[in-house]
Amino acid sequence: MTTPLHSFTTERLLIRPLAEQDRNFFCLQFTNEKVMRHTGGTLTEEQAEKAFQRALNANERAKKGGKKSLLTWAIVCLKQEIVIGTQTLSFLIRPHNKKIIQQAEESGIKHTEIGIMLSPSANGKLFPEEAMGALMEYAFTQLSICRINAFYDSKNIATKRFVKKLGFSEVKTLNDNYNAANLKSDNLTTNIPKTHYQYFDNEHWQQQLIIKLFPLLS
Repeated sequence: MTTPLHSFTTERLLIRPLAEQDRNFFCLQFTNEKVMRHTGGTLTEEQAEKAFQRALNANERAKKGGKKSLLTWAIVCLKQEIVIGTQTLSFLIRPHNKKIIQQAEESGIKHTEIGIMLSPSANGKLFPEEAMGALMEYAFTQLSICRINAFYDSKNIATKRFVKKLGFSEVKTLNDNYNAANLKSDNLTTNIPKTHYQYFDNEHWQQQLIIKLFPLLS
């Protein structure tokens, strides 16, 4: 039995599973200082290539019914027919999310962490709300997720703004003073001094259908 990993569309976007054809875009994003300034810093070209291959392998494993660890989609602008970003659902325990995720698992909550990364040219067009809103709906309806977690650099005002617009519940800033010595992921050192945490529950989504946000994009 295979695990569904679907493509889906919104008014302006095609959101499809990451594919080999996205390698160049993916690596350019992860080596771009402007794109990575709030996510722990840029990767080297070699690190970006390895990160892409891990993401591709994780998708293939999920498609074949294996354990879901990280699901990655490319975001395609339908009008221009170009890739403008990527977004993920992660089931991994990382230093920045360890405490929250362990608490959720102890409570029996099926949860995931959501993430999005857009090219600079796609900023200011409400694409994050549209893409992430659609992925949230997919997670709730197709993957039976109970809670979606969002972790981000507290200085990232843009992310805070659109996450709030999507209706995430604001909890707190994780005050642990993470630094390069104790924040490591896949042998890649990150440096996020304060991480903000918000979440969105399936029950909340059912009450306030995300689709209601889309008319704001016209």
